Amino acid sequence: MGQDQVKDDLHFVRAIVESADRDSSPTAVYFLWAVVGFVGFALVDFRDAWVPMYWSIAGPTGFLASAILGWRCARRTGQLTAAVGRRHMLHWGGMLAAIFLASLMPISGLLSQDALGPAILLILALGHFEAGVHLDRTFLWVGLMMGAGYVFVVFVAAYAWTVVGVVVATALLIAGLRGGRPHEAAA
Repeated sequence: MGQDQVKDDLHFVRAIVESADRDSSPTAVYFLWAVVGFVGFALVDFRDAWVPMYWSIAGPTGFLASAILGWRCARRTGQLTAAVGRRHMLHWGGMLAAIFLASLMPISGLLSQDALGPAILLILALGHFEAGVHLDRTFLWVGLMMGAGYVFVVFVAAYAWTVVGVVVATALLIAGLRGGRPHEAAA
C-alpha cells in the first residue's frame, strides 16, 4: 500500500467523521416549522377562531412529516440509528402529548381559554430548549427565542403573536440555513 493510498484512506475516514458531527435535523424540518409556526402564530391575531382547527391538523401532520424527513435524511447520509430516532420521537411526541393535554385544561375550567396560547408557547419553548440540550444544539437558540416570545405575548397586546411568529420563523430559517455546517455536538 503506497503513501497516496494511505492519504486517500485517511481523507475518506476524515470526511465520514466530519459528516457525523453535522446537525442531526434536516434543513427541511426547520423550514417546515418556520412556515407552519408563522402561519399558526399569525392566525391568533387575524383569525383567532381558526387557531384550534389549524393546530389540531398542522401539529400532528407536521410531527409526522418531520419524522419522515428525519428518517429519510438519516438513511441518505448513512447515520440511521434506531436509538437516535427513538429519542427524537419520544422527545417531540412527548411535547405534542403535553400540548394536547394542556388543551384539555380550558374544558374543565382549570385554565382560561385566553391563557392556553401562552401556556402552549411556554411548553414549546421548554421543548425546543431541552431538544437543544439533549438532541440538536441548534434548537437551544430557537427555544430561547420562544421563551422571549412567551414574555412578549404575556405583556404586549397588539400583534404580539405575529411578531413572535416572525421571530421564531426567522430563528428556524437561520437554524435551517446553518444546518449543513459542523457544530458542537449535543451532550
